[in-house]
Amino acid sequence: MAKKKKVWKSAQGATAFRGKEDRIRETFAQIIRGESRLLHKPDELYETIAQSIDDVENVKDGKVQLELLAWILRADFVAFKAEDEEREDWDSLFYDAGTFFVELASQYEDKDYIADLLHDLAVRHVGGEGRSVVFLSLEEFLPVERAKALIQELIATVEEVDLSNREDVLDAICDMADSIKDSEDYAKAALMKDPDKSNATLIDIANAHFLAGDIEATKQWLGDVRNPGNEDEEAYLDLMAAIADREGRKSDCLKLAHRLYETFPKVIHLGRLCSIVPPDEVKHLVRTHAKYRSGDGLDMEFMQLMVALKCYEELAGYLDLFEKELTTQDAEDLNAISDALEKDGQLELAKHIRDWTVEEPEEPERFDNKD
Repeated sequence: MAKKKKVWKSAQGATAFRGKEDRIRETFAQIIRGESRLLHKPDELYETIAQSIDDVENVKDGKVQLELLAWILRADFVAFKAEDEEREDWDSLFYDAGTFFVELASQYEDKDYIADLLHDLAVRHVGGEGRSVVFLSLEEFLPVERAKALIQELIATVEEVDLSNREDVLDAICDMADSIKDSEDYAKAALMKDPDKSNATLIDIANAHFLAGDIEATKQWLGDVRNPGNEDEEAYLDLMAAIADREGRKSDCLKLAHRLYETFPKVIHLGRLCSIVPPDEVKHLVRTHAKYRSGDGLDMEFMQLMVALKCYEELAGYLDLFEKELTTQDAEDLNAISDALEKDGQLELAKHIRDWTVEEPEEPERFDNKD
């Protein structure tokens, strides 16, 4: 028998001939196993993840694209290493990967393959932002029956296997059930996580039934809530107001909306109240909020509400106080406001905002290269 020819192998040679897809798989497998040197070089890690997402975009095979994005999403736990002020940049990076996955999955025909990828992402979930985006978008790319079957498979896995990340997996199930308005499985997963039925869990389950359109079940679950404290009262009142609105009980809805806004004076609750009160009260509410409750800095959400309510005089007065802070706001959001104002003939007000809009955002800072 002839001897086999000896072939010398080198890491450099293997790298040179390895495909880009294989490099992405290997890179993220090492990150996930905790073996990558990049875990000690945050700047380089960030750039590697960003570049990998870009590289996936150039892959021709949709199945491979989805697989590679799943590898990337499994690494979303690295965002937890970031400092608080840098966490948003890292979450945004994985958010991009998640939305890219959703876009591709909505076009890919083999839904069983997608469900298999999701099953793997869910059972390995540790609360990362990227995967949560995918779970919450389930209805966009998986048929309801297949999605429900996946959810039930995951529930069975949690029941049968002692998972170290059990609560995170149940969170993933709740996100998926929430997406497809599967209130029954949402309730089952929520109670598996919190068998003591805290007020927060009861309100969440009630809200799931509300979103599914089952008002009677919503009221039944809310009926079990006892003495909601500050941490639960806001969600409780908000859901009670929504029920009253859905049932056409305008007087009750108005009372609840007033109570909700007075107790929790947030822009979102102001918006609900302004949608209910007579038109002549709207501007008074907006002026009062601007004077006493909007805080010491510019609130973009409040600006957007004033535009939606056509409170242009109030917006002009608000900008006189905080115009310099417009330079720190997202240019895309400000341009959207300016566009809406111009469309409604408010040219001077739109110009005021454009004059203070900074188109080039500052380069986000990453966390330092520290272990």
